[in-house]
Amino acid sequence: MRLGTLCHTLVFEPEKFEQEFAVAPRVDKRTKFGKEALANFEEEHEGKIVIDEFQYEKAKAIAAAALNHPMVMEYMKGGSAESTMLWEQYGVPCKARVDYLCGDVMFDLKTCQDATPGGFSRQIGTFQYHLQAAHYANGYEAITGRPLSRFVFIAVESEAPHMTGVYEIDRPAFQSGDVLMRKAAHAFKEAMSATPPVARYSDDILKLTLPGWALSLPFDE
Repeated sequence: MRLGTLCHTLVFEPEKFEQEFAVAPRVDKRTKFGKEALANFEEEHEGKIVIDEFQYEKAKAIAAAALNHPMVMEYMKGGSAESTMLWEQYGVPCKARVDYLCGDVMFDLKTCQDATPGGFSRQIGTFQYHLQAAHYANGYEAITGRPLSRFVFIAVESEAPHMTGVYEIDRPAFQSGDVLMRKAAHAFKEAMSATPPVARYSDDILKLTLPGWALSLPFDE
């Protein structure tokens, strides 16, 4: 998660890197001196996410791979990063934070192990990214009154050479994501309106029988 956050900043808001991150000096954390030096560094940069040089170099390579994709280069001009959307949908308050919005096109960066079309489609299904896409598209339309033109995933492999794929999902995937969002909203409304359950297993004193492995064998003197 830390790597993902770092990559997002380097791709979409590189000017904020020094405000949010601090690259720790290379020390031997096995030694007392190294531990103290790292602790002092973290104290000096309280409020920032402390990363090491390896994480920083890796994130820079991932960000460069994403930004060098021709479709990303085409759209990453004149847009806005980390825009927050607030709206009501299916009777519940909703929120979304968009990685990058350029006109009516949204971009969402994902680091992954496999950015091939087949590999990333499986990751979409596993982590329900299609729910996210439908949620964001609905939010955009609710706020602007216009449908979102494209929701684009930038998938970058976290290991070198950081192969990159840029993808959209098809209409059935969007429809499935919208169904999942409706179910989530319904579950949320039910949970918020229900009477909280009583936090106990019984109103009486129950007698317990221990499992056999916990009981002592007969003792012969």
